Amino acid sequence: MDIFSMTNQKGGVGKTANTINLGAALAEAGRRTLLVDWDPQGHLTEALGVPESPDGRTMKGWVLGEWKGDPHQLPVPYRERLHVLPTALDMFLLDKGLYAANAREMRLARLLEEFEDEYDACVIDAPPSLGIGTECALMAARRRPGRRGGLIVPVEAEDSSIRALRLLLRQVVVLSDLMRETIDIIGIVPSRYDLRDGEMVTSMLEAFRGMGDPPVIAEIKKRTDIRKAWRAKVPVLEYDAKCEASQWYRDLAKVVLAA
Repeated sequence: MDIFSMTNQKGGVGKTANTINLGAALAEAGRRTLLVDWDPQGHLTEALGVPESPDGRTMKGWVLGEWKGDPHQLPVPYRERLHVLPTALDMFLLDKGLYAANAREMRLARLLEEFEDEYDACVIDAPPSLGIGTECALMAARRRPGRRGGLIVPVEAEDSSIRALRLLLRQVVVLSDLMRETIDIIGIVPSRYDLRDGEMVTSMLEAFRGMGDPPVIAEIKKRTDIRKAWRAKVPVLEYDAKCEASQWYRDLAKVVLAA
C-alpha cells in the first residue's frame, strides 16, 4: 500500500478537500484507496457524512493500545474502492496519549500496516499542527522499499504560507535524522486561490513555482464546483466528473502515482 500524507501545520489551506478529492481520483483510477481522518477536528469524516467510530472501538484506542480489537472493524466503506478510517469523539485526546507512548512516532504506521494488502493507496489528512500527531503522519508516509509514499503540502497564496512551509520542511529534516528514515516531499499544491485577488496571489504563486524543491505539482483554484461538492458531502469528481476541478485532481493523482 502506497501511503501519502496531506500535511501542513497551517489550518485553512484546503488540506481536507484535497485529501478527499485526491482519494476519489485514485479510486477512479482503479486504486483501492483508504482515507485516514487523522485530524482530531474530524473535518474529513464530517465532510463525507461518514459515521464516527463508536465509543471504545476507535482509531485512537487501537493506536494507544486501549482497545485490543480487530482494526479491520475500523474502516467504513464510502464508495467502491474508497473507504474511510473515521474520527471519533476521543481523537482530541490522541496527542496527550501519544506523548506518554513508546515508539510514539510509529503508532499510525503500525496501524496502517494492518491494511497493507487490502488497499493500494492511503491518503492521510494530517492535523494542522507541528505536534506528535503530525510526526506520526510523516513517519507513516516515509520511504519504504517497493512502495510509493511521501508528503503532499497544500499551501495558500499568502505571505504566511512561506514561513509555515519552511517550518514544516525543517520538521521533516529533524524527524528524518532522529528516526534515521527518509521522508520524501512529493510537492506543494497551491490551493483555494483566486487570480482576481491580484498581485499578492500572483507573486506568491511565482514564489512557490520558483522554489524548485519541493516542486509545485498541482494548482487548485477556487471553484464553485468544489464548494458545492463539499456542501453535498461528495468528492468533486462525483459532483461533476467533467468539471475543470475534477481534472485537476486526476492530474494530481497521476503525479502522485508516478512519485
